[in-house]
Amino acid sequence: MVRLSSAGLALAGAVLALLFCGGLLAYGAGRGIDLTDEIFYLVWARDPEAYALLYQPFGYLLHPLYALLGGDIAHYRLAGFAITAAAGVLLGRQLAPEPARRLAFAVFGAAAALVIYFPWIVTPSYNSAANVGAMLVLAGVATLLRTEGAPARLTAALAIACGLCAAAFAKPPLFALGSVLVVALATWSFRGNRGRSIALLGAMALTMLLIALFLPLSRVPGLLARIAASQHILALPNTPLRLPIKVLGDGAAVPPLLTAAALAAIGALALRRTRWGGWLGHGAIAFGLLYLASTVPDTLDGGIPEFPGLALLLIAMGYAALVARRDGLLLALLLVAPFAVALGTFNNQWAQLDFSMVFPLLALFRLAADDPLPWRRTAATLVAIAAPPLLLLAAAMAPYSLPDSIFAQAIAVRHPLTGSALLVDEETADFLNGARGKATGALLVDLSGTGPGVAAALGAKAPVLLWLNPATATWPDVVWSRLTEQARRRAWFVAPVLPLFAPSAPARWFTAHRASYCRTPLPRMTFWWEARSLELWRPCPASRAHPQG
Repeated sequence: MVRLSSAGLALAGAVLALLFCGGLLAYGAGRGIDLTDEIFYLVWARDPEAYALLYQPFGYLLHPLYALLGGDIAHYRLAGFAITAAAGVLLGRQLAPEPARRLAFAVFGAAAALVIYFPWIVTPSYNSAANVGAMLVLAGVATLLRTEGAPARLTAALAIACGLCAAAFAKPPLFALGSVLVVALATWSFRGNRGRSIALLGAMALTMLLIALFLPLSRVPGLLARIAASQHILALPNTPLRLPIKVLGDGAAVPPLLTAAALAAIGALALRRTRWGGWLGHGAIAFGLLYLASTVPDTLDGGIPEFPGLALLLIAMGYAALVARRDGLLLALLLVAPFAVALGTFNNQWAQLDFSMVFPLLALFRLAADDPLPWRRTAATLVAIAAPPLLLLAAAMAPYSLPDSIFAQAIAVRHPLTGSALLVDEETADFLNGARGKATGALLVDLSGTGPGVAAALGAKAPVLLWLNPATATWPDVVWSRLTEQARRRAWFVAPVLPLFAPSAPARWFTAHRASYCRTPLPRMTFWWEARSLELWRPCPASRAHPQG
């Protein structure tokens, strides 16, 4: 009977995790149409200049890949998975504590990287691009810290440049933080390791060349001014003054178990050289695991856990306080990376960490390699290896903004935006078939807050802004203020009006003139976990003063 070493078991587990995660995502690549976020990503990827008001320039980054694949959604998703896994391989390999374990770490890195598609947002987006960018930057930094020689430095500089380029288009705040890190490391290394310093500065120069491949550098100042103006007009919360307030306010939604885990983790890191640090570190791990256990019943009932990213991050922080003795800078960067990637979101800032679970998972896997206690090392390795398949399976069973599981997507339809063939669930198929072409070419003001997929399904065009996001009360007024009187009179509407939008100018206009509009009911559809019966209202012919439908 062959007995595997702990390193062999880790490799075998990593291979199984990668096969499961990769296979599940490949199975789902041709299934499901999300009519909310996914349409937002695809409109910008198809045309980075689709709208004048622009607050995220990721379309310039994604457009070449989208165009190369001819807008085929399944192939586009598969390409995103492959790029993500490759970035995970690069980062995981460089985190290995010794050369003999590079294969296991590379394989696990690929599996963990695929978890950025939790909770089943599988179409390339600014979130996936930002996470890939962060992985590449950290992979390059790890290479420079661990390896000498010109070839390694050149490879590291290229990885860092690719990562910063992705961050620049996906999430500019992440690009700024990454640039500060690279310059700080270059300054710190200048006296002791001039070759490393030159490689880091070279990466910054190479980043500018890569950015120019997607957007001429002469257009960058104008783009930045446009983004700044759009952020001001739209009153976005990711300004330097508003962001800290949002982060603190979002903390109120964090469950008590994770609040306790956070306090314990912070205390453990502060007191890590004392006996109290050990108790607090174990406490952070226990509270984090208890939270994850508490989500199991709801997950089995078809729900999706809201803060697994924060839980894993706090577990990794507590574990680091117990066993971290080597690679302190790399481990610190892994634990800080999710916060950097999450900056500037509409969502809860702490729930946004769910998109970046690759970093705490890699930290757990790396820390386990240094744990002197066999039982704890085995437990940490098992948690790290089991997490990617379990998280993606939970997401596939209750995918974000889809009415049914991935395994229920069995009806062939054409994507309303790209025309590519996909399989969807019965509810989505009914909605798409019932809405198709009912407002072709119309100027559509969607006051339902459901998502840009409604306009795409109807064949209509949303003016000024692609999407009246349900978290933005002022955006309907922004749109209305930029429409001429003639455009307002020929606009079509989608109702019922979201309560948040009820005080807005277009909602009041629609209410005041409802008698002059004709109603067309649309098939029932689930948006944001809520079944909605939407209505399309179009200007009626003059002979129909009081339409009933």
